[in-house]
Amino acid sequence: MIIDIYNQLIKKRKLTALYVLSAIVLTYFASWFPDFENLIGIEGARISSVVSFGALNGMILGPLWGTIASFAGVMGHTLIRGQNLDTFHLLTPFFVSMASAVAGLLITKKEKAAMGVFGVLILLWYATPLGRTVYYYPWFHVVTLGAFLVFYYRLRERKENIFKFIFLLLAALMAILSDHLVGSISAAILFDLPPQMFASVIMIYPIERITLALAAASIIYMLVISLQNTLMESETYHEQIRESKSKDVLNYVDEVKDMLEKDNRK
Repeated sequence: MIIDIYNQLIKKRKLTALYVLSAIVLTYFASWFPDFENLIGIEGARISSVVSFGALNGMILGPLWGTIASFAGVMGHTLIRGQNLDTFHLLTPFFVSMASAVAGLLITKKEKAAMGVFGVLILLWYATPLGRTVYYYPWFHVVTLGAFLVFYYRLRERKENIFKFIFLLLAALMAILSDHLVGSISAAILFDLPPQMFASVIMIYPIERITLALAAASIIYMLVISLQNTLMESETYHEQIRESKSKDVLNYVDEVKDMLEKDNRK
């Protein structure tokens, strides 16, 4: 019995290591993808696909392993590329890791912890002089947090697929906005940036982040639905086997009963 449990633990660890290694490799290569510019028809809009991988890693691997995978993948890219290794670029892996941590907390039903982290990030923005000047910059973060609060207290028990997708979309959006806000706070502290730089993108960054969140949520949703269908088919298959075995047993009992009745008659 102990040996069986040990073998199961070893097998589980091997699978976890395989998943984490795969996520690191995918995140690393995603870091090399060029940013999509003006993709949504807005001049100046810039979308980096690796941020979506931060949310995906957290949703698939959880807050711990997802964070490790994102950090390792992006840090590998940062060190190998070896260009512009200033403090901000060295902190970039932490930004993506924050997205994984928040997404992982949400997907593992630690919503209050995730909302706490997200709320603290918003407060940290106002702790900077630039944040108090451009006080309206995180307006979309506040709206997203409010939307998630409404969903958490009013709609989280709903089982329809549309509500599953809404949850995944809000979770991905909170994760990706966490990455965005950590990066903005770091930039505000490390660089002497004019307020106009942040004010000029207050209507652009929400569209960028929604696009990234939609991509991440759609991928996870398709995985969830596929897994759900597979489990349902598996349950149906096993139910059919159980029914078949029950019928065989009943038929066997009936045959034995008939044989006994014939013997008694003789």
